[in-house]
Amino acid sequence: MSVKKTKDDLEDVSLLKFALVAQLKRTHQSSDVDVLLFAGADGRIYASYIPDSIGPKIFELTNLISHNLLHVSQQLAMGLKQSVIEYDFGTVIFSSVGRGALLISLFTGAPDLAANMHRIEVTRDVVQHIFEQRPMSAEQLAAYPEDVAKELRILAKIVFDEMYTQSSEYKKNMEILADIKEKITSVMGRGEVEQVLAMAFNEIASSPKWMTEDLWPLLLEMIINDQIRPLHGDYVAEICESEWIPDIKHKLESFV
Repeated sequence: MSVKKTKDDLEDVSLLKFALVAQLKRTHQSSDVDVLLFAGADGRIYASYIPDSIGPKIFELTNLISHNLLHVSQQLAMGLKQSVIEYDFGTVIFSSVGRGALLISLFTGAPDLAANMHRIEVTRDVVQHIFEQRPMSAEQLAAYPEDVAKELRILAKIVFDEMYTQSSEYKKNMEILADIKEKITSVMGRGEVEQVLAMAFNEIASSPKWMTEDLWPLLLEMIINDQIRPLHGDYVAEICESEWIPDIKHKLESFV
């Protein structure tokens, strides 16, 4: 039997590069930062978020960063936590992320740095949490300021949801759902399907993606007895029960 998963099962998002990229993307969307890079002191890029449309100034800034990265890394290694460098083409903020890693925030315009700095600092703490492979436990989150802890919780949910939709369990549930919709349509018509399913899922306090092998037959039994039987009679309901439930159980057992 499958066991229902929750986002609390995602104890460690640090193993997923997706988590880093997702966080950088969130920062881009909630600040004036044009491009974000998470890099090693040796220049190796661990993760980045670069929007589809970027201007030519970004390329100038990138070249300047590559020339200055070693110098900035040496400064950060000696204890410098953050470095703000203004160029003719824009502004770059280098933020230390533990030992040997940097969060690089690039601005091509003339932003209000004070308004963006807090967001960058929160992102730095989140990225460091991921990079240092710390668990997503309640004790770990309690050690952070609330805005950092909140960001980590949001990120954990984003990563978990992304992981789950790629899982075989999720794909199985979506196939079973599609099959059940066709079964209901054959008796009640396509226009009734969504309402029938919504009522049934509400009754069992679940949703399609969280269904387990024992819940799908229960869902079908409820639909047959509570919605098909009163409208179409015992004969139709008994045919549905004798055919649908064994068929769904077989598909659940044989799903690969």
